[in-house]
Amino acid sequence: MTRRDRLVRLVGPAALASYGALLWAEAPAWPDDWDGVGFVASVRDFDLARFHPHPPGYPVYVAMLRAAQLLTRDPMRACVLVAAASGVLSIGLSVDAARRRLGPRAAMAVGVLVAVMPLAFRAASGVGSEAPALACAAGCAWGMVLCPARRRGGFALGLAAGLGLGVRLSWAPLYLAALALAPRGSRARAWAAAAAACAAWAAPLIAIVGPTRLLSSYATQLAGHAARWGGTVMTEPGWRRAGWLARDLLVDGLGIDRDPLGVALAVLLAAAGVQGALAWRAARWAGWRAALVLLLPYLAWIAVGQNLRDQPRHVLPLAAMLAAALAFPVAGSRRALGLVAALALAMSARTALDAGARRAIPPPGQQLVALARAQPSPDRLDVFGVSSVRFFEPTELAAQAFPAGSLGDVQVRLSRLDRLPARVWVTSELTPGNQSRWPLWPVATLCRPVRLDRREPCLSVSEWRPSFLPPR
Repeated sequence: MTRRDRLVRLVGPAALASYGALLWAEAPAWPDDWDGVGFVASVRDFDLARFHPHPPGYPVYVAMLRAAQLLTRDPMRACVLVAAASGVLSIGLSVDAARRRLGPRAAMAVGVLVAVMPLAFRAASGVGSEAPALACAAGCAWGMVLCPARRRGGFALGLAAGLGLGVRLSWAPLYLAALALAPRGSRARAWAAAAAACAAWAAPLIAIVGPTRLLSSYATQLAGHAARWGGTVMTEPGWRRAGWLARDLLVDGLGIDRDPLGVALAVLLAAAGVQGALAWRAARWAGWRAALVLLLPYLAWIAVGQNLRDQPRHVLPLAAMLAAALAFPVAGSRRALGLVAALALAMSARTALDAGARRAIPPPGQQLVALARAQPSPDRLDVFGVSSVRFFEPTELAAQAFPAGSLGDVQVRLSRLDRLPARVWVTSELTPGNQSRWPLWPVATLCRPVRLDRREPCLSVSEWRPSFLPPR
């Protein structure tokens, strides 16, 4: 073992522990979106019918959350613990895989670039299945590197892929492509381990939910995702999806933007990309077929089947692979180290700014909860909306918040209440377009920076007084 290898092994654990502590400290005190609320609720109440969580159920992820709950005694903190631990595991496995293939210098560069990448840091410091899914993807890469030399590599690859399918099923094209790339001598072991891991989570899921209900929920979710709320190519066709994909990857994933820092990042990324292409050319484009097999299936899937306009998180594995690839020239040239270091510093600054804003500015749904709590008589206030009202679920005001599809739904719901509220609030989710035809009185506009929330960045809240409500 060289002195450099010993240094990596000495510094590595301390750096990973520090990174995990930073992720824990930078985590916001609330979920970022509607899905996150369901994940928090699933820690204590696993119910697909109530979207705790939404189908396909994320059984491995929920099992991890419940295990973390034993330590934290708090569902939200359990979600953060799983995310932070997954982030540390992702970096650790990526660094070890890069060290075995490219050497310690490139390994450190890979670890730093992936760790400070804005989208990866966000996933590893919040609520969501992306961080553990990325850890499983890193496990696949680690297993693939081990395969030619050790038999356990095939088992590691298969186990990571099989568990990954239970963490985040939508990453299936990536995990299955990794299994397809297993070396011939390890392929059978990899597929057998993946099958065993899938059986380990699929059997309990079927037993808990029931086969009929599970199939029904999957069919409903698939139809809704494709045609109603998923933002797929069926509902949002056209070449604009390519623009969203590029924005998600470069702006949200790696930190490019219109401000001076974002422009500097664009220049550094362009220079690093050219350097990486030259280094790959010098290496006679080694591994290009494997790269296409690994990347293209997942890229094709999200290009047609995922919500690219509102959910940049879907490009996380692609952004992480790109960040790792930018470190490739460091393996063969010391001169590349300065450029990678500058890129890492610029990414760190972007990530720090995003993390600070994310902790300070809650999502509009969470701001709506705070606004309702601040009212003189919050127990006499009813709030109607779509995804925003789900933030009321874990609060004492859960009984005052109702999902609806239109103001007509609100009117029907009010007509069935035993006790009429003193005030009724409706969100702009129920009144798209021209609101002048409705008797609405503005209450507040709740916003979040667009870098933190690609959905409608502002949520307007209005008071609506149907004629059958008693006068105030």
